[in-house]
Amino acid sequence: MSLRRWLIQLYPRPWRDRYADEFDALLEECLHSPLDVLDIMLGALDAYLEVPYKMNWRLMNMVNKLRTSILIVFASYIGFVIGGMSLYGLADDSPMAELMKTRTDMPLLTSWVVVEIGAVIALLAVVIGGLPIAWMVIRRTLTSSRQDFWLLLVPPFAFLAQMLYVGFVISIGLGFMHIPGVIPVVTPDNFPIGNRLVIAGKMLVFILGAIASTAAVWRIIMRSTPEENTLNIPGRVQPVRIYEYAFTLSIVTSLAMLLMLVATLAWGGLAYSALPRVFAENRGLLLTNTTGSFIVVILIMGLSTAAAFFGVVRGYSVKKQVA
Repeated sequence: MSLRRWLIQLYPRPWRDRYADEFDALLEECLHSPLDVLDIMLGALDAYLEVPYKMNWRLMNMVNKLRTSILIVFASYIGFVIGGMSLYGLADDSPMAELMKTRTDMPLLTSWVVVEIGAVIALLAVVIGGLPIAWMVIRRTLTSSRQDFWLLLVPPFAFLAQMLYVGFVISIGLGFMHIPGVIPVVTPDNFPIGNRLVIAGKMLVFILGAIASTAAVWRIIMRSTPEENTLNIPGRVQPVRIYEYAFTLSIVTSLAMLLMLVATLAWGGLAYSALPRVFAENRGLLLTNTTGSFIVVILIMGLSTAAAFFGVVRGYSVKKQVA
């Protein structure tokens, strides 16, 4: 079976019955690289998630690309947040943090501040870009789809689960709760396996919550129709095109992620120059090797940033064509 035929077979039968011949001709012209193959596979995912087959195929393709591009950036941002939380855990209560608190090393402090500024910019871009989409979902929930309402509750419930677990950890640290094999305060020389499991559980709850939230948001957006791509705002003549608006903010998010990645690399280099011995010690995540933990953080951030820019490049070519 040829590659083109295999890619077409990834799509649902109703989709193939309607568009197979036209799509095969398009693939013959446009299939040139592994990124093209990945793009086609993402399109197959779109087709399975309740895309209305009565649409004009080319319009459907443009809307799908813009929509999945936004979702790729959002999922990448969640991955980047996981890396950022790991970086904070690496720096918190470390000798590097002491240098920054006392302003002993201003370049080190400056690079950390840049990371924090990038985090604020990325978060604001995600929230502001997502508000019209959230309103679209709420409006649809009130008029027709109750399933979307429950999907919309997944991120708040994931956040609540994380806060409950944080409260559980704090109660152990303050001595309000006693668990065999777990001590209230740990040090590099005294970090029992029970405490490692508690911290690992916190990380697991956060990661599972992030995955569930991303999947719920993905499902919600993929259930939307092109007719829901506009939002009328009182006092504004032209309606807001939700996906185009969100895509613009996704570019801001991606640039903020790149800024944080560069600042994190600078911070790591400056921290190593100031305290090389710390990077040879076991002060990393769960008191593993510091250098190894920092490399893992950079890998997570780097891969997330690369995926976000892939989404931006994928969506930019169709942004001005979406009707």
